[in-house]
Amino acid sequence: MIFLRGSWHIPVIAFVLGGVLSIQEGFTFYVVGCMFLTLLYSQRQHLLFLLILLLFGIGGYIHLPLDSSPLPPQLLYNESIEGKIVSDLTESDQSISVILKGEGGKVLVRYLKEKGNEPPLPESLKHGAFCRVQGEMEPFEGARNPGQFDYRTYMAGKGIHSQITIEEEAALQCEGESWISHLYDTRRHLKATVKDRVHPSTYVWMEALIFGDTDLIASSTVEWFREFNLSHILAISGLHVGLILGGTYFLLYRTGIATKKQSKLFLLGLLPFYMFISGGAPSVMRAGLMGVLLIFSGSIQKKIPIIDLLSLTCFLLLISSPSYFYHLGFQFSFLVTFSLLLTIPILKQYESKWIQSAIIGLVSQLSLLALQVHYFYEFQPFSLWINMIAVPYFSFFVIPILMIIFLLSFLIPSISFFLSYSFSVVHELVLSIFITQSESLDYPWVIGELPSFYIVLYAVLFVIMMEKWEQEQKVKTFLASIAVVFVFVFYSSLPYFSERGVVTMLDVGQGDSFVIELPHRKGVVMIDAAGPPVFTMNKEKTANEVILPFLKSRGIHRIDALFITHEDSDHSGSVPFILQEMKVDRIYVSPFHTEKYETEVKVEKISAGQSIWLAGNEIHVVHPVSDKNHGDPNDNSLVLDGLFGGERWLFTGDISSAIEEDIVERNSTLQADILKVAHHGSHTSTSDELLIKLNPKIGLISAGVDNRYGHPHEEVMKRLTDHGIVSLQTNQYGAVQYFFSGQSGTFSTFFPYNASRE
Repeated sequence: MIFLRGSWHIPVIAFVLGGVLSIQEGFTFYVVGCMFLTLLYSQRQHLLFLLILLLFGIGGYIHLPLDSSPLPPQLLYNESIEGKIVSDLTESDQSISVILKGEGGKVLVRYLKEKGNEPPLPESLKHGAFCRVQGEMEPFEGARNPGQFDYRTYMAGKGIHSQITIEEEAALQCEGESWISHLYDTRRHLKATVKDRVHPSTYVWMEALIFGDTDLIASSTVEWFREFNLSHILAISGLHVGLILGGTYFLLYRTGIATKKQSKLFLLGLLPFYMFISGGAPSVMRAGLMGVLLIFSGSIQKKIPIIDLLSLTCFLLLISSPSYFYHLGFQFSFLVTFSLLLTIPILKQYESKWIQSAIIGLVSQLSLLALQVHYFYEFQPFSLWINMIAVPYFSFFVIPILMIIFLLSFLIPSISFFLSYSFSVVHELVLSIFITQSESLDYPWVIGELPSFYIVLYAVLFVIMMEKWEQEQKVKTFLASIAVVFVFVFYSSLPYFSERGVVTMLDVGQGDSFVIELPHRKGVVMIDAAGPPVFTMNKEKTANEVILPFLKSRGIHRIDALFITHEDSDHSGSVPFILQEMKVDRIYVSPFHTEKYETEVKVEKISAGQSIWLAGNEIHVVHPVSDKNHGDPNDNSLVLDGLFGGERWLFTGDISSAIEEDIVERNSTLQADILKVAHHGSHTSTSDELLIKLNPKIGLISAGVDNRYGHPHEEVMKRLTDHGIVSLQTNQYGAVQYFFSGQSGTFSTFFPYNASRE
């Protein structure tokens, strides 16, 4: 019957569709709803199976939605909390973290280390320990800009809605432990033993590919893996589990050490242990659980279709932990595995192993492409070729060698160190060749943040393509493949047909960054690119976490003009990193700008009276005068005037009130509808004289939340209010955007605008 062998993936698909439907809204909600109804209609002749599908769909709709409700106000900002530790310790250079489960749910407790001090791990921090924590409970920081990673939502997906940060061990009192803590201790002991017995360069890769932690790999290397769609190699997955199963089974059974039954029993015990020491990532849980089910099905001498085992594994994991539904590793792992199962009939059409390998690589990438673009906004068209070389190298050389070294580190430590040193020499050479040669294939296609509707459309076309390919209908397969690619071509071309332009004031903390997108994507202008605070060690932080994600989420891969008002880090600190990632046609600076940039892009000094024309739009330079150096970078800031969406804009950098007075005297007809309030709202700027002269309607203020300068200052806010000017501040509303078409437009804030704040 249809609802027996080989068909249980259909109810699981209904369950997942129910979950997808629960998080959609608008037009996409109806599209997914129609897909679910179509699935039900296809089984109309099998009433029992149709009822099962309906129940599964309703179950997914109820069970899978993300619990994003914050903690009750009475629990937030409490000075203490009690609960049990329900996680292992997570250690970084700055802190030690555990997850505590108390009355109000799970809380992340972070113990900050002192600078230059490496304290031993507190012995009382054990899984299952009952703890009393003294500290203020706070919500996580969420995204404040379009395209920015939302850490609050990410943690909510794990059921964690708040955190406590402590700086003294005395603030955390714990006692007791659970039996699981001994397993965590064993895992730490294994890692420490291996680390002492292998070459340091090799241990970095063992930490990633055996223990499931990529923190030791250089960030530039991790970024290379991500850019070329190779991140799946760094994630312990079915490949690793398969090698463990196959290698162990061969060693035990084929060599005569154990019988087939004994070998399977050993594997049943080994798999949960390996899943634990490798970090328990969703891809490992999927592969490990499938391995256990395969062994069980073999033991009962009843062959269960692999697609049913995969479906059962997916269902069990989602039932036990709905947060997996939002986990990128879970989504990627099951999508790839399910898609590869669809390729089995296709692979039988070809005898060449190379062709089969190419098909597997192609299908693996196509199955993930829509989600990858949704999360990362871009992909590398040539990544398929890199995958075809890198995947076999890691599968048949790196991972097996690392596992052998792992075993030898306990059996024959002296040989393990020699072998690990030899491996590190070869591996570093091969990896450097990969990275160097891939530079000639580095042509990322920046598409933008793919909406849910296009993901659904892509998925439907992809399934049609696979179906026609399996049926050997080559013409229809080709047409379907063109349709699949056209989804991205169409979406990425939309800005070039749109009459709408956008001016965005990004929330970069205590700094300035504006992005102007002209209608029909005729040009992209950027005014300033703030870096993080000067005391921040990671100088790429603002570029990588705010500016570049925003640009890529908008499908922007090229900046036509980059204006740097002055060289202070809060206006120019991210420029070097933008130049590395984006094509910039020209950089404009003031005549007194002294900072040099390592770039082939032409840097042009401009001064008052000049105009920069871009696709018929004029950006007029108001300040500084070329022969008048004020001796202060702030007062030498570029001041720019432009007309966008029927409104006159004035971008003022960090000028003081004295410069404002000079500008007013030199420009008798100067007016502004939208004023970028100078120097983040400092009392040294935005004088009454300027406001009377310009008569703006809106004042834009870019300032950090709870910044140490107290910006914007109270007297500036009072002056704006007295002149009837509406102020929009990044520290209150996140990013502020002005969407315009023709001579009219509308302001929109990332967080809901509340006029009562004004």
